[in-house]
Amino acid sequence: MKCRLFLVILLSALGFAGQSHSAEFIARHGLSSSQYQSAFNAYVGQGLALTTVDGYATPQGMRYAAVWVRRGGPQWVARHGMSAAQYQAAFNQYTAQGYRPLDISVTGLGQGAGTFAALWSKTPGAWVARHGLTSQAYQAEFNKWTGQGYRLVDVEGYTTQGGVVRYAAYWVRRKGPAWIARHGLTSGQYQAAFNNASGKGYRLVHVDGYWTPAGVRYAAIWERKKGGAWVARHGMTSGQYQSEFNKYTGQGYRLLHVSGYTDGGQALYAAIWSK
Repeated sequence: MKCRLFLVILLSALGFAGQSHSAEFIARHGLSSSQYQSAFNAYVGQGLALTTVDGYATPQGMRYAAVWVRRGGPQWVARHGMSAAQYQAAFNQYTAQGYRPLDISVTGLGQGAGTFAALWSKTPGAWVARHGLTSQAYQAEFNKWTGQGYRLVDVEGYTTQGGVVRYAAYWVRRKGPAWIARHGLTSGQYQAAFNNASGKGYRLVHVDGYWTPAGVRYAAIWERKKGGAWVARHGMTSGQYQSEFNKYTGQGYRLLHVSGYTDGGQALYAAIWSK
């Protein structure tokens, strides 16, 4: 299937599925590619910045979940609906202009080499990004870069042609608190890892759910740092996610990260909120 590389153009459209917004914070989920583009154009036109985007395949087609926040900061650029080749071309173009990855999303249901969405930021510092890695290759890259003082900040699992599970990841070289990363976890294993890490004072900072021929798996990153109250959920249907979203945003929490994925033909969500 041929994927389109979308250019960001300012238009206006509001009122799509999974909506919640305020003057400073807007989140959407369940958006088709065209709905996502229209929402993107509208919110960027209002001065908000995209902070995270996640694409996921459903029986009805590609869907997107995203968060926009009103804030200052470096220049940034985003693309979605990219094939692996289009992503590599965009990656080469923007990194040559001084941008580095900020958020990467890849989805696949055993067809092709995955569909990519990405956010780049003009931020200095040493970093490295990889995609198309098997589990073994990802672990080797993980060991290599963490051994050189890099920190994992994003990891995405996805299934390509022939049912091969692959990973995309992004590391930055910077100091910070102790951290833990896991991948290839079943729901039960992820919950156990979550309980163990949070019991030791670690906060979940990234979670990715992804379909594999053996069932849904999770990849996650925790950091041992202080902060305000936070909460995370996974395995939520669209209705459950919207209910949790309303509940926590009503209590003053802000959505930090959302991951959409498919299980048995149904879209599910994992998310992190923080006060």
